Amino acid sequence: MELEKIGEDTFKPDYDRFSLVNVSNSILAHFGYKAIHPVYPFEEQMPGLFGGVDKIIIFLIDALGLHSLQKILDREQLFEQENILLATSVFPSTTSASISSLLTACTPIEHGIVGYILYLKELGALVNMIELSSPTLGKVSSNFSSREILFAETIFERLLSIGVKGYVLTSKNIRGSGFSNLIHTGASVRSYQSFGDLFFKLREILQEDGKLFGFVYWGLLDSIGHRMGVDSQAFESELYWLLRMINKEVIPNIGNNTLFLIMGDHGQIATPWEKEIWWSWKDEISTFFTVPPGGEMRMMHIYTRKPKEVIEYIQRMCADKAMVFMRDQALEMGLFGGSGFREQSVERLGDVILIAKSNYSFYFKFTGREESLRSKHGGLSLEELVIPVVVFRR
Repeated sequence: MELEKIGEDTFKPDYDRFSLVNVSNSILAHFGYKAIHPVYPFEEQMPGLFGGVDKIIIFLIDALGLHSLQKILDREQLFEQENILLATSVFPSTTSASISSLLTACTPIEHGIVGYILYLKELGALVNMIELSSPTLGKVSSNFSSREILFAETIFERLLSIGVKGYVLTSKNIRGSGFSNLIHTGASVRSYQSFGDLFFKLREILQEDGKLFGFVYWGLLDSIGHRMGVDSQAFESELYWLLRMINKEVIPNIGNNTLFLIMGDHGQIATPWEKEIWWSWKDEISTFFTVPPGGEMRMMHIYTRKPKEVIEYIQRMCADKAMVFMRDQALEMGLFGGSGFREQSVERLGDVILIAKSNYSFYFKFTGREESLRSKHGGLSLEELVIPVVVFRR
């Protein structure tokens, strides 16, 4: 997998073949649904991989980047290197955009979840796309139908239309949340309360009859990375024991008609506090903003009527810390994916797109609840962008 370089340490997602969008299109194609985008080259790398497969399970570990996985495997060879394929996340490399892409088989510009915090002009407010809430308006999910927020059908809906059942296994804490309801449409949703409960219920899904696609979500690793750091012992220990438990409790229960994939949605990069750039309404750059920036700390959607002035300011003050692009430039580069631009998606993009360089990060003091995180994601470094796809067949 060779990635197109767009900066000294930033790379473009490979939407043509190797992104998680292509992974989900391979699943659609295998079950007989017409792929929306090119499929991931599984068969080129593992000929015959899909032969006799009736069940496909993705076990997604939030924040599992290739770099983090390799550290674990350097410590103990939990599975063979030949089982590990490489893919990229999407841009932004954040949960809301990446899991929406995986579970719709569409790029961010197609499904419309183009970031974590977005300005929705229908509401005239910034909206957290995970919580579907606004600092000024509170919960907003009741203001929209699902298709007015997520513009694409889910992979579960598409597969159900051809008789393939869909299952989701997710934490009890987030089952039924606004974002979960969007991306799980068409699936039978089950929840777990603990490690043991998760593996028991996953074994139940594996024993279901007929063709099925299952999606298992583990989100705690991402939280540990943000709080403790992607290079912390806590992060490494969480990942190590999770992978060991999967090896012990799941892999032995895979039938010969099952393809089991462990993958991430994005990685994380360590971001020291001394490389955090904090802006507020007191700073000169804020005079160009129409509303506070959206996105997150490693990428920003900057909403402004003066994009040239914003770009000039950042290039003058932060040239070594960030890359900036006009909205049309970012679209032309295909950062959010190509092909079917939806006007509603384009309207959610910032007039200026900021991407942090190196391990810098950017904050805007808006709600007063912003806090420094030890590791972050959203940008286009290799640590954030490159994810493993670990393949198991009997």
